Amino acid sequence: MKRGRTAFTFGVTALLVAHVALTAFENSPDTKVALGARIPWLNRLPQWRFFAPNPGVENTHVFYRFTEDSGWSKWQEIPYRNPLKWYSFLWNPGSRAPKALFDTSQQLMVLAGYGASYEWAISSTAYILLQDVVRDICVRESRQGQFQFMIMSSRPGLGPEGMRPILASEEIDIRPAETVREPA
Repeated sequence: MKRGRTAFTFGVTALLVAHVALTAFENSPDTKVALGARIPWLNRLPQWRFFAPNPGVENTHVFYRFTEDSGWSKWQEIPYRNPLKWYSFLWNPGSRAPKALFDTSQQLMVLAGYGASYEWAISSTAYILLQDVVRDICVRESRQGQFQFMIMSSRPGLGPEGMRPILASEEIDIRPAETVREPA
């Protein structure tokens, strides 16, 4: 009886491990190990796509630059990172701003990907929000003059060839004319 239970437990465990391993292979990014195409009966494995509907295969970067006395500064990246605390798995309000920045840049990528005109893209809520974020950074850094931002995507593993510009903003005044007060 004990030997039968042990064999049953081993069999169930082996099947479960095999199922999880094959499912992980089948759901790998870019289907590099597409088992279902090679072995027909494996088409029955679940097709889970984390970060549905498509898994993340690109990284998105938002860069900005501003005018200096000598011309334009070098491009600087706005980080999406949010430093995690030990309690972040329960309460993480600091993730909202990086998530909003990421979602905003994704919306602009969608507009660019579907061939939206530049005029339409720069009048979108996502563009205006990103413009305000970069303007706020420049004001906090006590910058004067103009700024510009750019969204780029990169595919890990492709090196410099994987970098692709998505959208570059027009040159924007850091302090728009309506917010500059004339001395009394």
